[in-house]
Amino acid sequence: MKQSASSEAKRLRNIQLKVPADLYKVFRSVCLDEDTNMRAKTLELIESYARKRGNKRFIDMDKAERETFFGEATRKAIAKIHAAGLPTTHGDAQGIYQLFPDGHKEYVETYSQQERDGK
Repeated sequence: MKQSASSEAKRLRNIQLKVPADLYKVFRSVCLDEDTNMRAKTLELIESYARKRGNKRFIDMDKAERETFFGEATRKAIAKIHAAGLPTTHGDAQGIYQLFPDGHKEYVETYSQQERDGK
């Protein structure tokens, strides 16, 4: 019995929130109107938020889905940096380069290149 209780405790996490009194009263009223308790409604809201846009939990994604997820996040970050007028750093077969918002590339000379060229 103890083993079952401890595995259940590992699966569940408790959240304690400090909620402003006026927000608490409104939420409580909504729950009463929907004939549900606040705990169940909070869990429903957390689940719907976590699964927003139909996304799977990260841990449930396979390798291809995780790569797609990271690729999308990377593209968004690059776009945000370029929107600020700053370059981003990338690499290809020719070496490491900075990609500027206007699309031009400036290759960076690395330490090993300097050594090879005798500088």
